[in-house]
Amino acid sequence: MSRPYPGAALLPGRRALLLLPLLAGCGSARQEPVPIPPGPLGFRHLTPLALNLANVEIAEAAPPSPAGDIGSRLSPSAAEAVRIMARDRLVLVGSEGQANFTVTRAQLVAGRESLVCDLGCRLEVISSLGSRLGFVEAESRRAVNGPDAARPRAPDALLRQAMDDLNVEFEFQIRRNLRDWISAAVPGPEGGMAAPGPAGVAREDLPGGSAPRETLQ
Repeated sequence: MSRPYPGAALLPGRRALLLLPLLAGCGSARQEPVPIPPGPLGFRHLTPLALNLANVEIAEAAPPSPAGDIGSRLSPSAAEAVRIMARDRLVLVGSEGQANFTVTRAQLVAGRESLVCDLGCRLEVISSLGSRLGFVEAESRRAVNGPDAARPRAPDALLRQAMDDLNVEFEFQIRRNLRDWISAAVPGPEGGMAAPGPAGVAREDLPGGSAPRETLQ
């Protein structure tokens, strides 16, 4: 009768103990949240886009959502994030004229190992008779794949990155295509008029903190 190899009964246990640290390490890596700037999403810290108009209507309707869209579950939702940009960036300094702002794309689609965020907006200048005098459109698209797409807060971080891109494109399009409606001055902090920022568009960091928003009238 053969005798078992000394320590053979311990091999399964040893193997399990050796695997535990590896599995724990993999689990902690997957669960590490994506860093997000503190505070709510906002753009009030940026130079306002002063329009020589009296009113802007920001449509509350959201565009259709495709299959797998989780943008409406975020806080703020993808559509509301685009509207926040409009409320924060657009400042009205005119006595007449109307503009309409619409969210044309606002989706964040979750795939098997991917996240894709598509955002878009449109700003139209309307005459007193209802005809269109000018318009701009801006879009942005960001995606993340693999393990990074499964990390906690990955959808919120992706939405903020896409909003950063949309904000820069939105300002660029307004300064290029609606220059006839851009005012030479913007409201100062005490209610007076201050000189506007430089006409060129530069990418700026978007920290999460922002002042309370005001409704445009």
